[in-house]
Amino acid sequence: MALLKEMLSSDVGLMSLGTIVVATIVVVVCAIVFIRKANEEPPKQ
Repeated sequence: MALLKEMLSSDVGLMSLGTIVVATIVVVVCAIVFIRKANEEPPKQ
């Protein structure tokens, strides 16, 4: 609990938390895009 309190109160902790959140969002968006692309029909020639 002390680690969480320190993370939310210091500048370095907030930047770390922001980095973790942004990286998680990027991974989720990439996974969604890749899954949608994998389910598309191939283009017909």
